[in-house]
Amino acid sequence: MPLIRNLNKNISLNHFQIIENEMLYGPGKRLVLTYQGCSLHCYGCINKHLWPFNARNMINIQTILNIIKNNKLDGVTLYGGEPLDQAHNTLVLVNTIKIIDKTVILFTGYDFKELNNVQKKIWDASDIVISGRFILAQKKLNLQFRGSTNQKIYLHKGKYKNYKIKDGVCSTVFTIHSNGEIIINGFLTNDIIKLFDTSKIKK
Repeated sequence: MPLIRNLNKNISLNHFQIIENEMLYGPGKRLVLTYQGCSLHCYGCINKHLWPFNARNMINIQTILNIIKNNKLDGVTLYGGEPLDQAHNTLVLVNTIKIIDKTVILFTGYDFKELNNVQKKIWDASDIVISGRFILAQKKLNLQFRGSTNQKIYLHKGKYKNYKIKDGVCSTVFTIHSNGEIIINGFLTNDIIKLFDTSKIKK
């Protein structure tokens, strides 16, 4: 897909949080952009707080670029919520990331056959795509990048075309802020629930 060089880097994306230097949601050191808003509403989803489309935190593309460059990150991971529900602005972000020769990893609940033309461009430009609804009956904790066995991983040509998927381990990352707030990325397993008062945990 040809890249558009004259891009508006002031375009903003509605997100819940960003995590810098993160290595759970893709190879290398990444910026994880967690989107606010999801239209899919998978049964059993642990991120229901990300469903509403109300404006939460707005971040422009130039700020994302600055974070990537200043921290020497390998690329950006688009996580949700649902990134493809903000397709037009996300396409601008993806094109911008590719222009600076960084990688894009896309987590989406959509299958390719459901996508419109803009969404397909995002899919095609991504280095890795993790695709499919979360299905609670097929939930499995030790799948890399996936929450249930129906979800698929697509490795596109480029830096990660030969990446080896590493199933068999359940990975969780804890972020403890100075105010005592604990944020968990990954699966909230029964063992973790026993360790923490979950009323203070943002999932």
